[in-house]
Amino acid sequence: MDPGIAEAVVWPEMERYRRLKDYMETAANYGTYITTGGGPDFSIGLFQMKPSFIEALEKAWMRSGLARKYELWFDTADNATARRIRITRLMKEEWQVIYLGVFLRLLYHSYGSYDKQGEWVQAGLETLPPEEQVRLAATAYNRGCVWPAAGYGDLDRLRAHADEKHFHYALIPSAATERYCYAELALAHYESIK
Repeated sequence: MDPGIAEAVVWPEMERYRRLKDYMETAANYGTYITTGGGPDFSIGLFQMKPSFIEALEKAWMRSGLARKYELWFDTADNATARRIRITRLMKEEWQVIYLGVFLRLLYHSYGSYDKQGEWVQAGLETLPPEEQVRLAATAYNRGCVWPAAGYGDLDRLRAHADEKHFHYALIPSAATERYCYAELALAHYESIK
């Protein structure tokens, strides 16, 4: 996989990242998420990942069969211990990179060409030009993602959202805040580094 795709997918979030804001949002998430599993669900860390996003990602990873292939397992229990581990990981850049890798592996697995038995089912994400891979991966990252069985992801469903303008750089957004297309920002960065 092209590492430029991974960089491009998170680049808009890295541009928006502010240390003080992250500190406040992490603190707000920490206590309530660990004790209840709920709470404000702010995006935290350099790649701006939400605890709910990572929880869904870990569960999808464990169902996918990829945990065995890559020897990376997650405790997906709904308890304070698993949530404490998850949010502590999110506060570390090393784990944000690992989670980004998990996201991309799972994305290509779910929206790829082959099912679990290795049978061809569709022209998958990996068969597309790199620019389209960036747009679709960025769209999935920014929107959250549905994780179907291997090879059964609907690329047209991702495409339907690729031009939406929801992303902003405002510290406190309002109705007047200018919004951008996340996929276009990621693609512009990808083209600048390739």
